[in-house]
Amino acid sequence: MKYEFSNMAPAERYRLLVNTVTPRPIAWVVSRNEDGLLNCAPYSFFNVLGSDPPLCVLGIGQRAEGDPKDTARNILATGEYTINLVKSADARAMVDSGVDAPRDVSELDVLGIETKPADHVSVPLIASAPVSLECRLWKAIDTGGNFHIMLGEIVAIHIDDEFLSGPPERPRIDGAALDLIGRSHGSANFLRGTDLFEEPRVTWPLPDRTLKKD
Repeated sequence: MKYEFSNMAPAERYRLLVNTVTPRPIAWVVSRNEDGLLNCAPYSFFNVLGSDPPLCVLGIGQRAEGDPKDTARNILATGEYTINLVKSADARAMVDSGVDAPRDVSELDVLGIETKPADHVSVPLIASAPVSLECRLWKAIDTGGNFHIMLGEIVAIHIDDEFLSGPPERPRIDGAALDLIGRSHGSANFLRGTDLFEEPRVTWPLPDRTLKKD
Protein backbone atom coordinates (compact mmCIF):
# COMPACT_ATOMS: atom_id res chain seq x y z
CA MET A 1 0.00 0.00 0.00
CA LYS A 2 1.29 3.44 -0.92
CA TYR A 3 0.23 6.60 0.90
CA GLU A 4 0.62 10.02 -0.72
CA PHE A 5 1.41 12.44 2.08
CA SER A 6 0.32 15.44 0.02
CA ASN A 7 -3.25 14.14 0.25
CA MET A 8 -3.21 13.37 3.97
CA ALA A 9 -3.86 15.35 7.12
CA PRO A 10 -0.84 15.91 9.42
CA ALA A 11 -2.31 13.63 12.09
CA GLU A 12 -2.57 10.75 9.63
CA ARG A 13 1.01 11.26 8.42
CA TYR A 14 2.13 11.30 12.04
CA ARG A 15 0.35 8.02 12.78
CA LEU A 16 2.03 6.26 9.86
CA LEU A 17 5.49 7.61 10.66
CA VAL A 18 5.58 6.92 14.39
CA ASN A 19 4.29 3.38 13.90
CA THR A 20 6.90 2.47 11.29
CA VAL A 21 10.07 4.50 11.93
CA THR A 22 11.07 2.65 15.09
CA PRO A 23 12.81 2.37 17.42
CA ARG A 24 13.49 6.05 17.96
CA PRO A 25 15.85 7.36 20.65
CA ILE A 26 14.31 9.58 23.29
CA ALA A 27 15.62 13.03 24.12
CA TRP A 28 14.65 13.97 27.68
CA VAL A 29 15.12 17.71 27.27
CA VAL A 30 15.71 20.20 30.05
CA SER A 31 15.40 23.88 29.15
CA ARG A 32 15.06 27.18 31.01
CA ASN A 33 12.85 30.17 30.27
CA GLU A 34 13.98 33.78 30.51
CA ASP A 35 12.74 33.97 34.11
CA GLY A 36 14.82 30.96 35.14
CA LEU A 37 12.00 28.39 35.39
CA LEU A 38 13.13 24.94 34.29
CA ASN A 39 11.11 22.78 31.91
CA CYS A 40 11.48 19.06 31.27
CA ALA A 41 9.86 17.07 28.44
CA PRO A 42 10.58 14.00 26.25
CA TYR A 43 10.85 13.99 22.45
CA SER A 44 11.42 11.08 20.09
CA PHE A 45 11.84 13.06 16.88
CA PHE A 46 15.51 13.19 17.83
CA ASN A 47 18.90 11.99 16.69
CA VAL A 48 22.54 12.99 16.23
CA LEU A 49 23.53 14.20 12.76
CA GLY A 50 27.31 13.97 12.76
CA SER A 51 30.48 14.65 14.70
CA ASP A 52 32.18 17.49 12.77
CA PRO A 53 30.48 19.65 13.84
CA PRO A 54 28.77 17.55 16.52
CA LEU A 55 25.09 18.24 15.89
CA CYS A 56 21.79 16.84 17.09
CA VAL A 57 18.26 17.47 15.88
CA LEU A 58 14.98 17.86 17.75
CA GLY A 59 11.55 18.00 16.15
CA ILE A 60 9.19 19.82 18.52
CA GLY A 61 5.48 20.02 17.84
CA GLN A 62 3.00 22.59 19.06
CA ARG A 63 0.47 22.58 21.85
CA ALA A 64 -3.07 21.52 21.01
CA GLU A 65 -4.13 25.17 20.73
CA GLY A 66 -1.35 25.87 18.22
CA ASP A 67 1.10 27.69 20.50
CA PRO A 68 4.77 26.66 20.63
CA LYS A 69 5.65 24.18 23.36
CA ASP A 70 7.67 25.41 26.32
CA THR A 71 10.76 23.56 25.11
CA ALA A 72 10.75 25.37 21.77
CA ARG A 73 10.06 28.75 23.40
CA ASN A 74 12.87 28.27 25.89
CA ILE A 75 15.47 27.10 23.39
CA LEU A 76 14.68 30.00 21.06
CA ALA A 77 14.87 32.46 23.97
CA THR A 78 18.05 31.25 25.70
CA GLY A 79 19.84 29.11 23.12
CA GLU A 80 20.78 26.49 25.72
CA TYR A 81 19.43 23.09 26.74
CA THR A 82 20.47 19.60 27.77
CA ILE A 83 19.43 16.29 26.26
CA ASN A 84 19.38 13.36 28.63
CA LEU A 85 19.08 9.77 27.42
CA VAL A 86 16.56 7.60 29.21
CA LYS A 87 17.24 4.33 31.03
CA SER A 88 14.40 1.90 31.67
CA ALA A 89 14.22 2.75 35.38
CA ASP A 90 13.33 6.34 34.45
CA ALA A 91 10.59 5.42 31.97
CA ARG A 92 7.70 6.35 34.26
CA ALA A 93 9.13 9.73 35.22
CA MET A 94 10.01 10.46 31.60
CA VAL A 95 6.46 9.73 30.42
CA ASP A 96 4.94 11.75 33.26
CA SER A 97 7.13 14.74 32.39
CA GLY A 98 5.42 14.89 29.00
CA VAL A 99 2.17 16.07 30.59
CA ASP A 100 0.78 19.31 29.18
CA ALA A 101 1.44 21.30 32.35
CA PRO A 102 0.81 25.05 32.75
CA ARG A 103 3.68 27.25 31.62
CA ASP A 104 4.45 28.38 35.18
CA VAL A 105 4.99 24.79 36.40
CA SER A 106 8.34 22.98 36.39
CA GLU A 107 7.93 19.27 35.73
CA LEU A 108 11.23 18.70 37.52
CA ASP A 109 9.81 20.12 40.75
CA VAL A 110 6.41 18.45 40.50
CA LEU A 111 7.88 15.00 39.81
CA GLY A 112 10.90 15.33 42.09
CA ILE A 113 13.38 14.69 39.27
CA GLU A 114 16.88 15.40 40.57
CA THR A 115 19.35 17.42 38.53
CA LYS A 116 23.04 18.29 38.62
CA PRO A 117 24.90 21.25 37.14
CA ALA A 118 26.20 21.26 33.59
CA ASP A 119 29.66 22.63 32.82
CA HIS A 120 29.07 24.81 29.77
CA VAL A 121 25.38 25.76 29.73
CA SER A 122 23.11 27.26 32.36
CA VAL A 123 20.64 24.37 32.14
CA PRO A 124 21.17 21.35 34.43
CA LEU A 125 21.47 17.67 33.60
CA ILE A 126 19.10 14.98 34.85
CA ALA A 127 21.12 13.28 37.57
CA SER A 128 19.92 9.73 36.90
CA ALA A 129 20.57 9.81 33.14
CA PRO A 130 23.46 7.53 32.11
CA VAL A 131 24.29 9.87 29.20
CA SER A 132 23.65 13.61 28.89
CA LEU A 133 24.46 16.14 26.17
CA GLU A 134 25.08 19.84 26.76
CA CYS A 135 23.69 21.71 23.76
CA ARG A 136 23.63 25.19 22.30
CA LEU A 137 21.21 26.16 19.56
CA TRP A 138 23.01 26.04 16.21
CA LYS A 139 20.06 26.73 13.94
CA ALA A 140 16.27 26.83 14.29
CA ILE A 141 14.10 25.95 11.31
CA ASP A 142 10.50 27.10 11.05
CA THR A 143 8.89 24.47 8.83
CA GLY A 144 5.79 26.54 8.24
CA GLY A 145 3.75 23.68 9.67
CA ASN A 146 3.23 22.66 13.27
CA PHE A 147 6.85 21.75 14.02
CA HIS A 148 9.99 23.56 15.06
CA ILE A 149 13.24 21.86 14.09
CA MET A 150 16.11 22.64 16.42
CA LEU A 151 19.66 21.87 15.33
CA GLY A 152 21.92 21.91 18.35
CA GLU A 153 25.68 21.91 18.72
CA ILE A 154 26.77 19.36 21.31
CA VAL A 155 29.44 21.08 23.39
CA ALA A 156 29.96 18.24 25.88
CA ILE A 157 28.81 14.71 26.60
CA HIS A 158 28.57 13.19 30.08
CA ILE A 159 28.75 9.38 30.44
CA ASP A 160 28.58 7.67 33.83
CA ASP A 161 31.96 6.17 34.71
CA GLU A 162 30.45 2.75 35.45
CA PHE A 163 29.79 2.25 31.73
CA LEU A 164 33.35 3.12 30.63
CA SER A 165 36.49 1.03 30.46
CA GLY A 166 39.91 1.34 28.87
CA PRO A 167 42.01 4.49 28.42
CA PRO A 168 40.17 7.80 28.97
CA GLU A 169 41.27 9.17 25.58
CA ARG A 170 39.64 6.22 23.78
CA PRO A 171 37.15 4.63 26.17
CA ARG A 172 35.09 1.55 25.52
CA ILE A 173 31.40 2.11 26.24
CA ASP A 174 29.22 -0.77 27.45
CA GLY A 175 26.20 0.17 25.37
CA ALA A 176 24.02 -2.71 26.57
CA ALA A 177 24.61 -1.83 30.22
CA LEU A 178 23.32 1.71 29.61
CA ASP A 179 19.85 0.10 29.45
CA LEU A 180 18.52 2.87 27.23
CA ILE A 181 14.97 2.79 25.94
CA GLY A 182 13.42 4.06 22.72
CA ARG A 183 9.96 4.73 21.35
CA SER A 184 8.18 2.01 19.47
CA HIS A 185 4.80 1.77 17.72
CA GLY A 186 1.57 2.70 19.44
CA SER A 187 0.92 5.44 21.95
CA ALA A 188 2.58 3.86 24.98
CA ASN A 189 5.11 1.28 23.76
CA PHE A 190 8.84 1.39 24.37
CA LEU A 191 11.82 -0.84 23.57
CA ARG A 192 14.97 -1.65 25.50
CA GLY A 193 18.25 -1.57 23.62
CA THR A 194 19.35 -4.96 24.94
CA ASP A 195 18.09 -7.33 22.21
CA LEU A 196 21.32 -7.30 20.24
CA PHE A 197 22.76 -9.28 17.35
CA GLU A 198 25.98 -8.78 15.43
CA GLU A 199 26.74 -8.57 11.71
CA PRO A 200 30.41 -7.69 11.10
CA ARG A 201 31.11 -5.05 8.46
CA VAL A 202 32.87 -6.08 5.25
CA THR A 203 35.45 -4.41 3.03
CA TRP A 204 35.89 -4.41 -0.72
CA PRO A 205 36.21 -6.76 -2.53
CA LEU A 206 33.10 -8.41 -1.13
CA PRO A 207 33.49 -11.92 0.23
CA ASP A 208 32.15 -14.69 -1.98
CA ARG A 209 29.21 -15.39 0.31
CA THR A 210 27.71 -11.97 -0.45
CA LEU A 211 27.87 -12.19 -4.24
CA LYS A 212 24.84 -12.92 -6.39
CA LYS A 213 25.01 -16.35 -7.97
CA ASP A 214 24.10 -16.82 -11.64
